[in-house]
Amino acid sequence: MHFTEYWAIVERDHAFQNPTTPEKLMRLADYCQVRDGARVLDVGSGKGWLLRHWAKEWRIQGTGLEINPWFVEEARSRAAAEGVAERLTFIEGPALTFEPEPAGCDIVTCIGASFALGTTEEALDWMRRAVKPEGVLALGEVFLHRAPLPPDVLEYAGDDVPTSRDLAETVAAIEARGLELTGFTAASVDDWDGYESLHWRAAREWARENPDHPGRDVVLERVRRGREGYFRWERECLGWGIFVARIA
Repeated sequence: MHFTEYWAIVERDHAFQNPTTPEKLMRLADYCQVRDGARVLDVGSGKGWLLRHWAKEWRIQGTGLEINPWFVEEARSRAAAEGVAERLTFIEGPALTFEPEPAGCDIVTCIGASFALGTTEEALDWMRRAVKPEGVLALGEVFLHRAPLPPDVLEYAGDDVPTSRDLAETVAAIEARGLELTGFTAASVDDWDGYESLHWRAAREWARENPDHPGRDVVLERVRRGREGYFRWERECLGWGIFVARIA
């Protein structure tokens, strides 16, 4: 089973595909000072929640980059239904195949998808090249609540640990790229619980609806292992936040 199909299955019920809330995403709009006429580029746009909702509030021109065809289709369909499709473009494919206009965007966001651009540092460099000197960028990124992780967690998690940085080290990495942090919002444990729980329910319902699908056991096993890891260490040790920055 291709990874895009797996994520389309387990995130079919997610409105926004990160451990956050509508209120926090609207706070992000305030941090980014979204306004009419702003050119917004969203890397890893998923179902387009951010661009669609910003487009309903302001007359932005938005471009979303997304590799998952199921998510792109849904983003386009919802944008059309909401009357904002003429101001939003959703491009299917790897983000690195897209060449943004240098310093052409007022706002560049990458909310939980820095891996689409490489490392965190590579993502920040890519975003910085695309944003205007007076513009703003927003990066959604995981971090550790404590680093280094305890030996038993490292032994259990192995290569599944997404980062070795705690929050302070993540901020330092951002500032080392010549960026000044001007806003931050973090996921709560409740946000994480809600995000993960939707995966478990969606996989269970999909498996019941598709008993003969060749990937059924793969999906159920991956979700089972993900749930085990979540309660074994991720819920306690892993944080997620949106970092808003401007060129210093």
